Amino acid sequence: MVGPVLPSDGVSTTAKSEKPKHRQVPLWVPIVAVMAASPLIYAGVFAVGDYITTHTTVTVDLVSWAVNYDGGTEYFISCQTAGSFGSCPTHVTPGSNYATSVFISGYFAGKNASLTAPSPFDLRSTTPNLPALVLSVGLTIGVNLTLPSSPGEYSFTGAVIFS
Repeated sequence: MVGPVLPSDGVSTTAKSEKPKHRQVPLWVPIVAVMAASPLIYAGVFAVGDYITTHTTVTVDLVSWAVNYDGGTEYFISCQTAGSFGSCPTHVTPGSNYATSVFISGYFAGKNASLTAPSPFDLRSTTPNLPALVLSVGLTIGVNLTLPSSPGEYSFTGAVIFS
């Protein structure tokens, strides 16, 4: 009995060549994968944005002015982020200006008032020019501060000085 003739490599010439079948992924699989990962992607994008904002801007948490009298210290608060004294500058360009005011009570009538600002803040200008006479009705001083030139979070306590 004679069978089919086999080539010298031992493979039958009658066998069909089969192409590998690609398995198709159902459409719902990538949709579910994206939906599962989206909260992480969303949180990551905002975390990167917050990191960049925090490390490239200036935020001030408190602006207050210390007044020494009768052996004690009183503080006038111009703004406080965590309080109800008005909003402080948040996420602003380093070196930008911040306008605020200080009210000095008529208790100090007849005295000349001046202000000092701690470094890295700079007292850019005041209205009226200082020193200014405190009247019996008090004195409101408009203050323009230059904020620090380095990014970060700051608090400020300046001083009211009488002469």
